[in-house]
Amino acid sequence: MAVNYAFGSCSGELETLNLPKTTLELLQASCAPGTWKQDHAVTKQWFAFCTTNHVIKPHKPSIAQVLQFLSELFDKGSSYISINTARSALSIILHSIDGEKVGCHPLVVRLLKGVSRRRPPQSKYVTTWDPAKVLNLFDSWEESDHLSLEKLSLKLVGLLALASGQRAQTLVSIKVDNIVINNDVQIIISDRLKTTKPGRITELLFSQYPTKKLCVKNTLEEYLKRTKIHRTSDRKQLLLSFRNPHNQITSQTLAKWLKRVLEMASINTNEFSAHSFRHASTSKALRSGVPIDSIFKAAGWSSNSKMFARFYNRPVVDNKNSFMSGVLKM
Repeated sequence: MAVNYAFGSCSGELETLNLPKTTLELLQASCAPGTWKQDHAVTKQWFAFCTTNHVIKPHKPSIAQVLQFLSELFDKGSSYISINTARSALSIILHSIDGEKVGCHPLVVRLLKGVSRRRPPQSKYVTTWDPAKVLNLFDSWEESDHLSLEKLSLKLVGLLALASGQRAQTLVSIKVDNIVINNDVQIIISDRLKTTKPGRITELLFSQYPTKKLCVKNTLEEYLKRTKIHRTSDRKQLLLSFRNPHNQITSQTLAKWLKRVLEMASINTNEFSAHSFRHASTSKALRSGVPIDSIFKAAGWSSNSKMFARFYNRPVVDNKNSFMSGVLKM
């Protein structure tokens, strides 16, 4: 395992412990790769700040220097979320100050409260698009067995994203061996995801939908049949590229596919990204009468999560009971 730059910056605190390689790797594994990637940017900013401001011991700054760094981020226009991310990163790479982790220091906590009042965290979207636009697009296409592999792939990921309310990371993690198709479709995802706790698995359930063209099960069965010829022992993932050599796709490629679906449905992709599928599906489900606990469970939020209310529950533009049926209702 290559040592992450941000993690390597922690050496100021760890270098005196003379820890073996295995221990360092386990400490690095304490945070997800995405977290280290965020911390990497903050670490570079912090050391640049230390150079400019002649901070002699970057790993042992004063609380005044930390507050100045965070305040400068605010002055440069950084959002509350970005400054809070910086606070978390500094807690990892810096020594404790006054017996407190940097992020928990009373003055840092008060400063972040001030940031939240002056520049409250905002949802990316004020409104969201109506899933009916994407569903009408799919309904206008031919039956699944007559679609090109490209259109079939786009249709599958669009229906999976809408009918599950899940992130791209979750959908890319689906393995063929973990799909069980009977009357319904059951998908078990054992990979560690952003919202899963250690030892827990993510389960996706899709029932037979009466409108064949909008049925996840029907589309999935055709996709598995069509891609069987491209599957090898090292291609366990469900989603494969529709272009030769049909390799497994990444979350970034899936996001491009979802954005392409939005474009084909005449939805403004300058305003809405691939992640907006999650906003659109959960907002539509609520307005279709789906119980809030069913929405939380489908999307992977805990029962006491405030995420949906703060960032996802948005009015549906052109808005004309299970989670899936609530979303797919046109």
